[in-house]
Amino acid sequence: MENASVFGAGPRRLREVPREKDHCPIMERLKHHDILYNDDPLGPWPTHLLKRLDKPTNKIVGPVERRDERESPFGKSLLGGYGEEIQREFIRMTVRYPLGASLVDMQNHINTIMRKLNPVATEKAPIPEDARVLSRHLKALGYFLGADMMGIGLLSQSAVYTHNMKGREIEAPFKYAVVFLCRKHDPTISASNGWEEIVDGASFQTYQRLAMQTETMANYIRRLGLEAQASNMNRYMTIMPQIVLDAGLGEVSRMGIILNPFLGCNFKAACVLTNMELETDGYIDFGLQDYCGKCTICAEQCPPRAITRGPKTLYNGYYTWKLNSKSCSDFDVLNKEGCVCGRCTKVCPWHIPGQEPRDFAEWDGDLAWLHSRVDEQRQRVIANGYVDPTEHAQKWWFPLDEVDGRLVVPTDKNRQKICRDYPLQNPWGANS
Repeated sequence: MENASVFGAGPRRLREVPREKDHCPIMERLKHHDILYNDDPLGPWPTHLLKRLDKPTNKIVGPVERRDERESPFGKSLLGGYGEEIQREFIRMTVRYPLGASLVDMQNHINTIMRKLNPVATEKAPIPEDARVLSRHLKALGYFLGADMMGIGLLSQSAVYTHNMKGREIEAPFKYAVVFLCRKHDPTISASNGWEEIVDGASFQTYQRLAMQTETMANYIRRLGLEAQASNMNRYMTIMPQIVLDAGLGEVSRMGIILNPFLGCNFKAACVLTNMELETDGYIDFGLQDYCGKCTICAEQCPPRAITRGPKTLYNGYYTWKLNSKSCSDFDVLNKEGCVCGRCTKVCPWHIPGQEPRDFAEWDGDLAWLHSRVDEQRQRVIANGYVDPTEHAQKWWFPLDEVDGRLVVPTDKNRQKICRDYPLQNPWGANS
């Protein structure tokens, strides 16, 4: 299988490196660099134990057409496609909140890197040419830079936007995508109800890390004499759900986004596009299509009812649980009690608060054991009335909103039933 996993379970073994490859001599094996040649896992999570496939678990019939970023829900909101009110509120959505504005300022600063990219070195560095060695090297670098999980996939042009938000045509003449996943701050997500002002802040804190990590790697690859470009927040060239799927870091979920077996959907992603010859990881199968086919917690708890409770449908050449993107986006933008919404990813039983790699120290890849942990979390979520116990005491952020240039305590309420009936509603008063 061409893009099956390069990591296998079992005893450590060293890989023979050929002395010659076609007409190009291969440099000697690097001493003291066994980690680049053996099968030892590189990251903290046991991704090497996942079942690998040569195609995704959701059916693709094709063709999958490229899309214009201006036609995305956020694009339509920003450019007025959903009306003047949505456009006005979208522009101030995150920056209404002082912490959100601070995070956006720093994200914008990081994005200025794109204006002064270092050129590709004129001479290629004397590094190994073996694709597997280079792949392990870049993954190790990603973990060094702070990624929670790394994957490599072929870059499909259907995952590249045709145009960006400003209408500029996008070209991505690259072969591979090196994908970074960063987990959102788990204690904060657990302590929020999923639609408070901190939700978007938690995303931007993650976007910042991803931007620094991916820009650093792309800069480094160019210094080695190879082409590379980062795709990250405010500068996304790529449709990240497809990129994450193709890199073997998750499966399509009922939420309409990609779910990771260890992080749930509590992560953000970015990538580095490059023509450095690499080895891909293959798709993964951890039984999510069957699980999501039976579980509807995310749909039941979605404030705007944007997540379907029905089966997958055909969309742009592939089968998925199609999200009502406009309903989701409208609630994100017009949310009167916070900023955007991540209720679905918070209550999803694949999001197990406090789960760490050490919890998988004895795991051998058995899916029954993995699913039993998820089932236990599902029962806890239901038993707690969909309110995480930490919500009662661990909200460290201040509920603030900017109105007419002044910071005030927000008092408006959302009309959706889930928001209306939520038991913890009065942050400045007595406990509900």
